[in-house]
Amino acid sequence: MFSVRTLVNANFIFELLGFLNKRIRRKYCLSLIMLLSFLLINKTWATSSSEKDFSLSTNFGQVNISITPTEKNGAFTKKTGVGYKLLIKNGESEDQAGIIYYKIENETGTTTLEKTFDVSVPGNKKLETTIMIPHSIDGSYKISFHVELNNLKSVFNFNFVYNETEGKALKGKPVVENTDTGTSAENPETEGEIKTLLKPSNFDGTFVGKESIIYNLELRNTYPIAQEGTFKYTVKEATTGTVISEKKYDVKLGRKDSKSFKLKIATPPQAGIYNIEFAINTSTYDDTTHYAFGYEIAQIKSPYHRPDDFDEFWRTAIDELASVNPSYKIEEDFEQSNKLFSVYRVEMSSIDNIRINGWLTIPKTAMGGKFPVLLGFGGYQVLAKPLFFDEFVSFTVNVRGADRNNMSDINPTNQDILTLNINDPAKYVYRGIYMDCLRFVDFIFANDNMGFDLNRIAVFGGSQGGSFALVTAALLNKKIKTCVADNPTFCDYHVNVFMEPQIREASFVLEYLGKYLRSNANFFTKEEMLQTLSYFEIQNFMPKIKCPILFGVGLLDPLAPAVTTIGAYNKMNRDVIKESEIYIFPELAHEVPERHNTFKSTWFFEKLTKGKK
Repeated sequence: MFSVRTLVNANFIFELLGFLNKRIRRKYCLSLIMLLSFLLINKTWATSSSEKDFSLSTNFGQVNISITPTEKNGAFTKKTGVGYKLLIKNGESEDQAGIIYYKIENETGTTTLEKTFDVSVPGNKKLETTIMIPHSIDGSYKISFHVELNNLKSVFNFNFVYNETEGKALKGKPVVENTDTGTSAENPETEGEIKTLLKPSNFDGTFVGKESIIYNLELRNTYPIAQEGTFKYTVKEATTGTVISEKKYDVKLGRKDSKSFKLKIATPPQAGIYNIEFAINTSTYDDTTHYAFGYEIAQIKSPYHRPDDFDEFWRTAIDELASVNPSYKIEEDFEQSNKLFSVYRVEMSSIDNIRINGWLTIPKTAMGGKFPVLLGFGGYQVLAKPLFFDEFVSFTVNVRGADRNNMSDINPTNQDILTLNINDPAKYVYRGIYMDCLRFVDFIFANDNMGFDLNRIAVFGGSQGGSFALVTAALLNKKIKTCVADNPTFCDYHVNVFMEPQIREASFVLEYLGKYLRSNANFFTKEEMLQTLSYFEIQNFMPKIKCPILFGVGLLDPLAPAVTTIGAYNKMNRDVIKESEIYIFPELAHEVPERHNTFKSTWFFEKLTKGKK
């Protein structure tokens, strides 16, 4: 059902990006000891940013690069971690691709850490992310970021201080160097800004019926001078970009002044997701920020793009999988096992005789008995790691193509996995990947003597992993007890491709599909590509799901647009929807907040520990 609850804070999130974990319902009073044990075992990927006093930026024509420390004056602690926000605005029509390299030096000039990673920003898009630095030694340091995009190069130098418990202010100002000109200059600190806080009156950003769509706006002027100008909001339908409503206001703010406003937005003409562009223009400040809300989301509907032979296509694949000898191989990893858990590396053969693997973690207990099994799928080319739970067996897995460094069997030319053999549905790599997901369930049923309760199997994942969890729950609907999916990709390729002009952030899905079409324009059309992808759209599997699911959606998600994920959710059987729950996060993109992971925990306890053997 579509439920609204007050969200609570939690400190638990999986180490593996894209994996899901916990959720707490108020009506359940779970063991505090259990939660504490989870918190001790697992770490958080969630980060928080405080106000920034300085940032560095460079402009190359229509390409702007800026880097900003996440903490005031670059003073970091164990609690905050060391982080820098990267923003690349590509105003060119040409894609920008290259590397980011950073190096940390201590006060003696000794390099303590360096790292390089790839970066890509499609034409007329922007990339915004936080680079978290694995640093934990007290002291003062210098960090240099080298950004190379196409023929553009720039160097950003910062000083920062790390203290285990308490940050210290830094003296002096950061320096930015532009290697394309060979010059360096001080970047003066910004004198001020107008801080915008725009929040929906409904905390989840969804509205129904005739209720007023209210946004509470606070403008705070930090400039030492008064500001005068205008602000304007424009509401657009997320799929088409059609303007639904807009309004402009005059505004005056005294020095260090703040004002609050209540904005009443006109009710949209139909159910859907709607984007808000909020623009403010004053004497010395000009900025546009973006928000989104949902209207009558339970009524969001989109057409099926389901081939006539969809069921036959997947029956054939399942039969082919059944004919492959799995040749299971189970080896304990004694370096990762401990007195509380046994950790095994598991291998098996899937369709096309491709070897796949995963990590199996089984709690040791003097009581014996059987445990529920949590089968976890990772995001796009995210390798699995063992996960540890006192009350559950954890099975985190790698489908074919997950390991970028081991592609010889399926992808010797190192093509983007998303488009590998996309010209033929029967040969498309995701046919094998979906069957890999089912083969992992086969392993559980073939080895129940290891302590698996076959009546209590859950599947979970985030991003692409959420999609795999949903496909598994659909194709093996009699074997899966519950499913948890956050921001599942691939729900509706047709709508996703159609709405590309409305998507502001970088999306690897659209990037890889577009690159393939451009490279094969002479013999493969967009229509042919979408015909192949019709067999793999998650929405086509949703009616087959029979277990309750927990769904998390970010309204600003560029990879899994909310209109596609919610549309897929609504395609489940009505009785299944009644037993399921969806949580909406209007301020987030391809992520869920830390607090949502608390909900996932108890979801598993509710669905899997009742009637425990």
